[in-house]
Amino acid sequence: MKVALIPCAFSDWRQQGRLLGRVELTPSLGAQAQYEAWGAQLRSAGLSRIFHAPDELSRDTALFIGRFLNVPAKALDSLTEVDLGLWAGLTETELKQRYPKAHRQLLESPLNVSPPGGEEFGAAVARLRATLRKRIKPNGREHLGLVLRPLTLAMARYLLQGAPPHSIWETSQRAAEPIVVDCQNLLLPAETA
Repeated sequence: MKVALIPCAFSDWRQQGRLLGRVELTPSLGAQAQYEAWGAQLRSAGLSRIFHAPDELSRDTALFIGRFLNVPAKALDSLTEVDLGLWAGLTETELKQRYPKAHRQLLESPLNVSPPGGEEFGAAVARLRATLRKRIKPNGREHLGLVLRPLTLAMARYLLQGAPPHSIWETSQRAAEPIVVDCQNLLLPAETA
């Protein structure tokens, strides 16, 4: 079984380097060209269906790519982006200036981070792990696409590829292309702190 991790379309905020969190945003100009390029790239993955986060950016991306590939797309609330609370809308520079200790922790041990007014990253990973365990069958023949916002995509990559936890923040800042992961012998990492 393969899983394609597909970033949501870029928004003006993302292009400005702002943290999205759960803020509802519309795709930036040029999103259609981005969708078409990703659809062409994913054609060979043989996706059977696409699941997406319930926000507008993820939904638009999933519906377009689903039509392009002729596969159904469905929203799952459990794929909702991590709630960044007061950090939503900040650039990384602003985050580093206003919350230096938390920013350092994001780089070193992100699963222990809890943004003010937001969701603990470790809890978000646990929520995502439960969803992936339910949807991914290592010996299955149905290949899936997951359209996710940046931080949730980075967490999914951590869970599916076994990347070190400290890579989550950096991955979330540069995830700009779909990634296809072979889940044939997948063992999702156990709960971590």
